[in-house]
Amino acid sequence: MKVIARYLLGAVLAMTMVACSNDQDFYYRDTPRVRLVGPEAWTVGSDSLTFSFVTYPTDTTEKVMMVNAVIMGTPQDHDRTANIVVDNDLTTASPQQYSLPATVTIPAGKTSAAFPVTLRRDASLQQQAVRLYIKVAPSDDFQPGVNEENHLLLVWNDILSKPTNWDELKEFFGEYSNTKYRFMIANAGGITEFDTDKLSWGELMNLRIKFQNALQDYNNAHPGNPLKDENGVLVEF
Repeated sequence: MKVIARYLLGAVLAMTMVACSNDQDFYYRDTPRVRLVGPEAWTVGSDSLTFSFVTYPTDTTEKVMMVNAVIMGTPQDHDRTANIVVDNDLTTASPQQYSLPATVTIPAGKTSAAFPVTLRRDASLQQQAVRLYIKVAPSDDFQPGVNEENHLLLVWNDILSKPTNWDELKEFFGEYSNTKYRFMIANAGGITEFDTDKLSWGELMNLRIKFQNALQDYNNAHPGNPLKDENGVLVEF
């Protein structure tokens, strides 16, 4: 039995040594690199995100997306810097429509650092979406990560589209227009979807009254210039 026990112990030790060796081989030992990871709520593990200002109040002028610069390699005992640049060939947004830092510091002992990319809202977004393509550039401390993760594409707009259920909503809010729909979103108290399966008849009627009151306030505040839609028709509820 002692011989068998010694044999089993030796086998376990041998397997442990092999496992440890495999673990060591697994660790990244190449040139330190950085990859970009977008906010999970928007990118869901992909290399791009799409955002719309449509459901946000009209006084919301920007949206900050937090992006993570993640190292490929081991933490170090000193701060390190990653360079972030805009690929102008793949970007359609103007410099006034976004901002981001040119460098990101990976603190000592850390494997990542978050940095803000600010997307700005202007009237042009109501007509066309814009794109911002950012990527890692070589620095003294890091090279770009693998091709699939060395960049992030951000697309944003403020484009309204007519709800597919407007035929059901017409009873409460009348004829559709982009101006009217944007006014509804801005004055709905946080409601961004007018789903007749979720909102009762009474709730929809209350919203109609709320919009009528908000429209009256708007028109009173703009004497001689009541709210008109994109076709020049007075907005009514």
